Amino acid sequence: MSLTHYVPQLLTKMSSLMWYLLFVTLITSPTVPANESSTQNMKVDACNITGVWRNELGSTLRVKAEGSEVRGVYQTAVETMSGAAGLDRTGQIIGIVGDGTQPTVSFSVLWEKGSCSAWVGQCFILGDGAQVLKTFWMLRSVADNLAGDWGSTRLGEDLFFKTSISN
Repeated sequence: MSLTHYVPQLLTKMSSLMWYLLFVTLITSPTVPANESSTQNMKVDACNITGVWRNELGSTLRVKAEGSEVRGVYQTAVETMSGAAGLDRTGQIIGIVGDGTQPTVSFSVLWEKGSCSAWVGQCFILGDGAQVLKTFWMLRSVADNLAGDWGSTRLGEDLFFKTSISN
């Protein structure tokens, strides 16, 4: 049998595993009531997506939410190959954010060289009042043709920590 026979089965299993991991991560992530005070004696009413966020790899998300719309700039600290994200490794983001004290969020970036990335996740308030964005991402690199499609999609997760409120 050819490799193309196994690709749909592999993708189905990867998708199922990704959703399982998302479910397990979300139900086991520590959350606190929105009115619990932080260690700085400040009350956190809700996760505020607006601000500057940094993930565990050093990428920076500068975002402003107005209503359900999210806009901003993403600067990546990593690339699949040098120059893949463009000269300054930044891209404009557009997305959406839900309502509630710990809202869900989704945003996307179209990179200078044509690849695109998308993140989907949720903002959580931790026991100390800190806000984090727990996200899963998908990167789609440009393939030259259908035969080169195999390695063009990558999946992963990011944990963003809020560094400041100002945008």
